[in-house]
Amino acid sequence: MPVVSLGFLSANNRRGSHYDDFLNLIPQEASVEITPLSLWKDSLYDLKGKTEEHIHLVTGLQSQNKWDGIALMGAPMQVQNPDHIQKLRAVIEIPITTALEAGTAALKAFGAKKILLLTPFDDGLNSLLQDFLEDQALEVSVPINNRTDTRKADVDSTERKTTEEVFSLAINAYQEYPDVEAIYFQGAPLNPLHAIEDIESTLGIPVIASNPAMFWHISSLLSYRFPGSKGGRLLEEWPSLSR
Repeated sequence: MPVVSLGFLSANNRRGSHYDDFLNLIPQEASVEITPLSLWKDSLYDLKGKTEEHIHLVTGLQSQNKWDGIALMGAPMQVQNPDHIQKLRAVIEIPITTALEAGTAALKAFGAKKILLLTPFDDGLNSLLQDFLEDQALEVSVPINNRTDTRKADVDSTERKTTEEVFSLAINAYQEYPDVEAIYFQGAPLNPLHAIEDIESTLGIPVIASNPAMFWHISSLLSYRFPGSKGGRLLEEWPSLSR
């Protein structure tokens, strides 16, 4: 029987197959409920200015579900609405983490400062993510893709990448930035969950994926530990939060 109940809230309007891959990593002791909020339809830039709508939806869901903790999936919502998380925490008392906060905490738990950021996003969104991470004292390398938008078709195309393609993407990107100390996959449609262990064993550095990082982070904030036997070093070793 679960000892902790967690709400994972996505700004997306649908449930992708990568969610099932993530849920397969969750132990029986934890309950994770993924809920799409349908805050964007055509472009991830539609999320700009959606703070009040997001807070209204989250507070209503928390009132219904009484979760112990909440994880906010999707970095583009946070970086385009800088006051969003502070406002949400002002009205919800339980622990809340975000994709970027959890990823940052996971990277620091491994002592990584130089990181390679891999995402399904365009250069503009990647620049906002890079700014956030560099404000957290990380040195960030991110490949340029010469795209100016991230639309539904881009997300769908990313979701269709095979495990082998994601593995090759990571290895090739690392060859461009061989001095990095960790790889950070941000944006779950670029799904590394079947490739994490092979990437880590090939490169000898930790690989952080956003959804497992959020599970590790919110559980740790609630003083729970759920080390397992799959999902890469973060979930297997379950490092303590860095102070």
